[in-house]
Amino acid sequence: MKAPTGPAGIPPLNEPVYLRVKRAILADLVAGAFLPGMHLTIDTLTSRYGVSHMPIREALRQLEGEGILISLAHRGFKIESVTEDYIRNIYDIRVGIESLLAHRAAELATDDDIRDIREMHEALCVMIRSGGGVPAALENVKFHKRLYSIARNPEAELILEGRTRVVRTVGDGLGGYTPEVFEIVIAEHEKMVEAMERKDPKAARDAVFDHVTAARDRLLRKMALSHRFPPDGATADTTETKLASG
Repeated sequence: MKAPTGPAGIPPLNEPVYLRVKRAILADLVAGAFLPGMHLTIDTLTSRYGVSHMPIREALRQLEGEGILISLAHRGFKIESVTEDYIRNIYDIRVGIESLLAHRAAELATDDDIRDIREMHEALCVMIRSGGGVPAALENVKFHKRLYSIARNPEAELILEGRTRVVRTVGDGLGGYTPEVFEIVIAEHEKMVEAMERKDPKAARDAVFDHVTAARDRLLRKMALSHRFPPDGATADTTETKLASG
């Protein structure tokens, strides 16, 4: 299939096809190519993305698990809305899990772990200040993953990854970091890193809580300003919508 291009960034060369399909579906959803209530079938998506049925099925199953799609018995899937309530609910999950992981990470961090976190933070600051936009946002994901990996709770990380991919795609579709938030984000990250350096679990938990809550509010403002929330009645009203292949 064609690799997704544009503001969402270039996927890794070794990324499985079903993940590339999933990224493409999410990008189309964020771009407004798919409307809430639209009925998607494997055949129409196979034509659109130029891949076989198998990766389409797997991508759809994952999106169903993340609450973006609803399975219709023997009739494909229906798209749910990426609404303000959906974004808030996902961030409620994020803030709970990420705060827990940060608390535990501060308890378990070695000097090498803390050195890595500091170095990643400093490199990320340079990217953000240079106007890195989406690439900086993607590097930010690596920073958070490295920090949370210290907590040694892969099950929590798996839940977190499955429930945050959609909001990351939405954020990337809106351009990632923008100049007015550069120093704000850097300061939030600095508090997290300093808490880790002090090996202060409570401070690490609180810093992550504040950062994720602020990230939610920034995303909601950007979505509202760009009219990315579906207006009342903006749903696909046909039983099945045919999509042009692309």
